[in-house]
Amino acid sequence: MRHAADIRFDFSLVLEKNLRSGDGLTAGHLRKALRRAEKAALAVARRHAGGEIGFPDLPFLAAEARRISRDAARLRGRFTHMLVLGIGGSALGAKAVLEGVGGAGARKGLALSVADNVDPDAFFPLLRSHPMKTTVVVAISKSGGTAETNAQLALAVESLKKANGRSWKEHLILVTDPEKGSFRRMAQEEGIVSYPVPPNVGGRYSVLSAVGLLPLAAAGVSIEKLLLGARWMEDRFRGKEPEDNPVLFASAVYAHYLLADPKAVQVWMTYGEGLSRVAEWWQQLWAESLGKRRPDGKPVGQTPARAVGVTDQHSQVQLYQDGPADKLYTFIKWAEGHASGRVPRAGFAPGMEMLGGRPLRDLFDAEFEGTIGALWNAGRPIVRMEIGARDEDHVGAFLHFWEWVTAIVGECAGIDPFDQPGVEEGKKITRALMGEKGASALRERFLRKMKRRTPAEIRFRGNG
Repeated sequence: MRHAADIRFDFSLVLEKNLRSGDGLTAGHLRKALRRAEKAALAVARRHAGGEIGFPDLPFLAAEARRISRDAARLRGRFTHMLVLGIGGSALGAKAVLEGVGGAGARKGLALSVADNVDPDAFFPLLRSHPMKTTVVVAISKSGGTAETNAQLALAVESLKKANGRSWKEHLILVTDPEKGSFRRMAQEEGIVSYPVPPNVGGRYSVLSAVGLLPLAAAGVSIEKLLLGARWMEDRFRGKEPEDNPVLFASAVYAHYLLADPKAVQVWMTYGEGLSRVAEWWQQLWAESLGKRRPDGKPVGQTPARAVGVTDQHSQVQLYQDGPADKLYTFIKWAEGHASGRVPRAGFAPGMEMLGGRPLRDLFDAEFEGTIGALWNAGRPIVRMEIGARDEDHVGAFLHFWEWVTAIVGECAGIDPFDQPGVEEGKKITRALMGEKGASALRERFLRKMKRRTPAEIRFRGNG
């Protein structure tokens, strides 16, 4: 396989010999962490071999990607806009890739919008902004039972019918389970075009399935190159010893700061347009996969936090440098940017003359290095990553890297990184409050419990 990506992983600033604060990994720590990561990777691999999990297969589904690309080309020939309805893993992956490779308009394709919230003040204006005669709606829900997406879909179908009459079904695509669920029944009964989500692939691991590939291909993103990057990362993972294996080494480091030397928070500090959206995708992956209770009932988890360089150097770094030493930092940047330009040579306030005549990117890069240096001087553990280019190959490799790291770290922690029991509990209560059939007992129990809580509500009203 040709060299598809160039990503630099630097773990030197988590090693004790470089980090004198007591938060660094000793040689013994590292050996133990690598052995634990190896063992966990084998356990995940066994689950994969048994068909229980499927995300490692997605980069190799070239035939499906070609079919989606052909279908997307036909959509581009007929429509001008695509409106994706989905939430969580059904939305964040496509948004991350689209922004990662340059944002809307960076590729020739449909104008892509993603509705990932049921806030009426956001959803209704978004729906009204679409020319429904030339818009294709893609509703994504693996189970077909996601309340938010069902509500969005009902409203979108109403708009499609008003604009297109009996041909409204030609403007709708469903992405869902291949065999079961309400979306699957709707597709079969109404004759609506649909795409399957593999049953063994969860939402937050699904970006390289039809969940992400269909919207991205319609928007003009090369999904073949996206998968090529992911296959390249899979090859780097499978063919290297732990010390030279970015997935295993990273898994060892992150598991150490989750388990052996727990840091309550991991901060992703991103430097580069589009990376903040990738961080949003990672935030769900890390939180929903690793925030669990072990079989013995003890909780495990690490709060994922996002910060944007250089903006948040002026809003958060004070806390990071002088606040509690309860955080691990991952700094991420594009190795190369798209735009260039120099700062004028004249017109500076006293003391700022050193900026004159320099590329603006020099200042941006110096901010990246300077912030790392300041936190390193404060004894904070830091991982730094540089992504070679802002394109499909590199984004595909990077996302697949984090899927594997998350899965292995979860296995190290003795939890299942592929379920989400806490999310399901919230969904049950929501549906009960909305009057779901058979859920009246749950609704009444919840309302009685809320009535018994100690009141502490304060309202301020009036003009006085």
